[in-house]
Amino acid sequence: MLLVGAALTASLVTVAASAHDDNENRLLTQRVREAAAVLTASLPSIETPLASAVEVIEVTDGADQDSFRRLMRPLVEQGGPYVSASLWRLDGELGGPELAVGTDPKLASQPDDVVSEVLDRAVAADGLSVSGLLDGADPRLGYAYTTAAGSIRYVAYVEQVLSPDRRAASDPDSPFAGLDFAIYLGDRAAEAALVSASGDDPTLSGRRADELVPFGDTSLLLVMSPSGDLGGRTMAALPWLVALIGAITTIGAALLVERLLRRRDQAQALSDENASLYAAQRSLLQSLQRSLLPDRLPDVEGLESAATYLPGAAGLDIGGDWYDVIDVDARRVLVVAGDVSGRGIPAASLMATLRSSIRAFASEGRQPVEILDRLTRLVDIERDGHFATVVCADLDLLTGVVTVANAGHPSPLLVTPDRVSVLESPVGPPIGVVSEAPYEQATVRLEPGTTVLVFTDGLFERRGETIDDGFQRLRTSVAAERRSNAVGALVDAVVAAQLGHTEHDDAAILGVRWTMPATTST
Repeated sequence: MLLVGAALTASLVTVAASAHDDNENRLLTQRVREAAAVLTASLPSIETPLASAVEVIEVTDGADQDSFRRLMRPLVEQGGPYVSASLWRLDGELGGPELAVGTDPKLASQPDDVVSEVLDRAVAADGLSVSGLLDGADPRLGYAYTTAAGSIRYVAYVEQVLSPDRRAASDPDSPFAGLDFAIYLGDRAAEAALVSASGDDPTLSGRRADELVPFGDTSLLLVMSPSGDLGGRTMAALPWLVALIGAITTIGAALLVERLLRRRDQAQALSDENASLYAAQRSLLQSLQRSLLPDRLPDVEGLESAATYLPGAAGLDIGGDWYDVIDVDARRVLVVAGDVSGRGIPAASLMATLRSSIRAFASEGRQPVEILDRLTRLVDIERDGHFATVVCADLDLLTGVVTVANAGHPSPLLVTPDRVSVLESPVGPPIGVVSEAPYEQATVRLEPGTTVLVFTDGLFERRGETIDDGFQRLRTSVAAERRSNAVGALVDAVVAAQLGHTEHDDAAILGVRWTMPATTST
């Protein structure tokens, strides 16, 4: 019995030690991937305000510098994530920025070749450009963004201050407590490229795992090492427990195995319960989101309509995308699509306010340009923390004349059996960015059977792809389905072609087809 017990104990100790190592490695790899996902998810919060600011500057050819300051000031002041925001003109001398908010950018004190390299990278990038100004006692990360369309004349640039010794304080309440980390700019763990580390030794000796995270036009190397046992004290002491119990009796070893199996089943049951709670919470938020959208589209003679809303592929935050069809009177219908920046209850609340306000203004007989003029006085990005893009299209059901006004939103598409075209109109700044925005409207006469498609940018924007490429891909999808007999079939086909099984942001699409009422004589 001693020989058999010793052999069995030795085998169990070996298996337990191997299981502990495998479990620790698996948990560490999982936590590194979760941390990498958090880094990736931070990109839109950096890129969106820069993109909005530079678009406003490009549209006004640098004249609307107050809007740039209004967009950047909340990010630089009041405990914002940056210490400096600046605007650089590409066709001038490299003497410094066109304007700066907050402290002077460190980039302005760099040699001309460094400044040129940062600006050239921003122009060449398909999105956010990240630069490291890590030398000296004031290390910083710089984020630059240019417009994705037309002639590029300006670069929006912000700087984030890093700790001089690159050390970050550990937060015991953090989801990643118990893990030491080091983050490097680029794909190598070089001391000169260190961005942040949680301990005195960024090399993190011992058990470790790393993940290369795409970050703008470069990447971040994330290295993590546990300061303890991720599987808990019981899992760490398992080999010793097996040895002790096995040395006393093989029955004790069997009981221990049974206990461990029961613990595993409990952990699996807890995991299943967490998954169920997550699904229930996500379902509840989706129901709340849909409750803020129209229950049904109005039944209007001479108009066929269909719409779809799809929540984002990941996360538990409610979004701010919406659409609406408002039957103003027997002759006019107002078609609306909008998108509030950011996510969460505040964004959804602002979306509900804007939707209700549009309905109120429409009931007064206001034209689209008047509606946008009044909306932009209701919202202030500094006060509300959000802005919104909106497109309003007023359709005369008797004549087929469409009047469109646009506040920074993707242009609608006109679809006939023969072709797909863009419903062109002057594009003003988003709602809430400028209190007295100079909105304009355009008028187009439709042919009977023409479908007007309005949508939010989540339908076609993809990570790693320019907005123009995404919009062209959408036009191609619509063109392939333009002969659909029903608007609902067209909307469903476009959604399936654009979204499919890929991860995407919240997306809304609304299609209205003017069939011309039977009572119409012209």
